[in-house]
Amino acid sequence: MNAYDELLERLKDIDLVNQIGGLLGWDQEVLMPPKAAKLRAEQLSWISRTGHEKLTDSRIGELLEILEKDTNLNEIQRGNVRLARDSYNKATKLPTDFVAEMAMHKSKSQISWTEARAKNDFSIFRNDLAKMVEMSRQKADYLGFQEVRYDALLDLYESGLTVSKVDPLFAGLRENVAPLVKKVIEDGKKPEMSWVHENNWSKEGQEKLSQSISESIGFDFEAGRRDASTHPFCGGPNPDDVRWTTRYDESDPFGSLYGSLHETGHGLYEQGRPRNLDFQPAGSANGLGVHESQSRLWENQVGRSKEFCEWALPTWKKYFPEQMKNVSADELWRSVNFVEPSLIRVEADEATYNLHIMIRYEIEKRLIAGEIEVDDLPDVWDDMYEEYLGIRAPNRTLGVLQDIHWSFGAFGYFPTYTLGNLYSAQLLTAARKDLPNHDEDIRTGNFTPLLEWMRRNVHSRGSIITPAELVEEATGRPPSPNDFVEYLKQKVEKLYDLAA
Repeated sequence: MNAYDELLERLKDIDLVNQIGGLLGWDQEVLMPPKAAKLRAEQLSWISRTGHEKLTDSRIGELLEILEKDTNLNEIQRGNVRLARDSYNKATKLPTDFVAEMAMHKSKSQISWTEARAKNDFSIFRNDLAKMVEMSRQKADYLGFQEVRYDALLDLYESGLTVSKVDPLFAGLRENVAPLVKKVIEDGKKPEMSWVHENNWSKEGQEKLSQSISESIGFDFEAGRRDASTHPFCGGPNPDDVRWTTRYDESDPFGSLYGSLHETGHGLYEQGRPRNLDFQPAGSANGLGVHESQSRLWENQVGRSKEFCEWALPTWKKYFPEQMKNVSADELWRSVNFVEPSLIRVEADEATYNLHIMIRYEIEKRLIAGEIEVDDLPDVWDDMYEEYLGIRAPNRTLGVLQDIHWSFGAFGYFPTYTLGNLYSAQLLTAARKDLPNHDEDIRTGNFTPLLEWMRRNVHSRGSIITPAELVEEATGRPPSPNDFVEYLKQKVEKLYDLAA
């Protein structure tokens, strides 16, 4: 067996271990009985330890040294070697005992977060969060960084991402978006929303609506499934097994539908990964920013378009005939795009969404740097919401406890949501040039051309090249916020009859 084949064999073993861990994590959120929590923590700890031991085996380092000298490797082989080197370097910096301990604590912390959120009591989660923050600081120190500690965590979710790159990006977005939101609030003609608020929207109807629309877009339920969870997510080990969740509120049908569209976008990406690269790093999704581009594309740029609302209206009326009796496609379109500062990130409109991300980013930077501590978080959170969005949470469930991410140590994750917004706008701009009938296709429910474009230019490329290279390859330009800013400006001004 040559060096490359041996490397692939070892990487397959590692991937299989991680796949099993992912399924256990999904089960923990969706089906696991409460009394199994302690056992599940032990199981996930063992999985993490085993995967880490396999990845840090010195033989992988030897194989990488051999292959990095090989000038005859093709694009895919070079991608696998690059990605394996990055994973190996990061893993060898983390002690195995630390990895196992962090995995065990993640499981415990997610359980206490769920309870704290349900009971609106931060104190239930406080100690577990404090330990997770300290472990995340340790993790950053183990990994190493050049400028600030937080950079080491950002790089875990988007290769090469640093504070020095994110700060100007967010500053530019804030400069463009904040005045737009202000203009809407002061001068915009608000949509009529009574038809939403004065009706009851059954969970059963919402389930059928989201299932139907997810199927229509192209999600294969023979290779996936939909469930309910406290916090919507998408997971699954392989394109043949992709699982996503949503949640339901009978006073608001938009949360479940657009949460479903978001997770369907993630699921379509997972189902579209190159099958010839199963169990290989180059066959995996290309960073969280690119992943979020796919979810935000289907949730917002397609799902909240006027054309989509025209197509979807009959489906709405099928499952909610009384509630939708007098609702037009135009009213639906205006309602699903209602712009208003709100407390909940996952339910935020496109115009204010990135402000939610900026709040979390600024808090994480300061928290990981030690400038604020866990006990400060509830009030810091509320103060920043008042500063950025002009509103204050009435309780902790709607405030600092709303997101699951910190419970499993995902510090550095949130900025990828904004990257996803920027990438999605840039990708759709490029797709439109190749698909002159795009608007009419969406209006008639023909989603195949857009999905196939994404399959060719994004999904099938896996992680063979870096995220920034992928965006430039697909669009002909390096990543930029310009398309997103222009898209948002045009849309909001049209929706709210604002003079340019």
